Amino acid sequence: AEVAPGAAADAGIVVSGPGRSVRLTAAALAALPSAQVPVPGGRTFEGPLLWTVLAHAGAVDSTKHQGDVRGAVLLAGQDGYTAILALGELSPQFEGKQVILALRVDGQPLELGHLRVVVPGDMRGGRGVHDLVQVRVEQAFLPPQHTVR
Repeated sequence: AEVAPGAAADAGIVVSGPGRSVRLTAAALAALPSAQVPVPGGRTFEGPLLWTVLAHAGAVDSTKHQGDVRGAVLLAGQDGYTAILALGELSPQFEGKQVILALRVDGQPLELGHLRVVVPGDMRGGRGVHDLVQVRVEQAFLPPQHTVR
């Protein structure tokens, strides 16, 4: 898989996870298996599952499922817009929601720098970040002295 550390910002996205950060070019993203997601209004978006992108970049470890339930995926657009998804929503071991990183809409490629997250089932599309530039996986945790009741 192609990872281009010096690529221009509009050529892909930065994906990071615990101790790892890589830039995936648009070409590398297009080489990943693709899924289609129809949305209200009759449009169809196409691109790799966000989980596939995270696994490809090494931001998640698909053999360690327990971490998925306390992880969060932070999404950032070029304009500063951000949204958060629970990692368990994306994990095939839990909900397996078909969230995609859209590279095409209605069969036509999106322009470079205009990659988009599409979250099926979101009524208002608020977590659908446009012009995506960064995806970061974080692990939430409870301090050892904290007791859950």
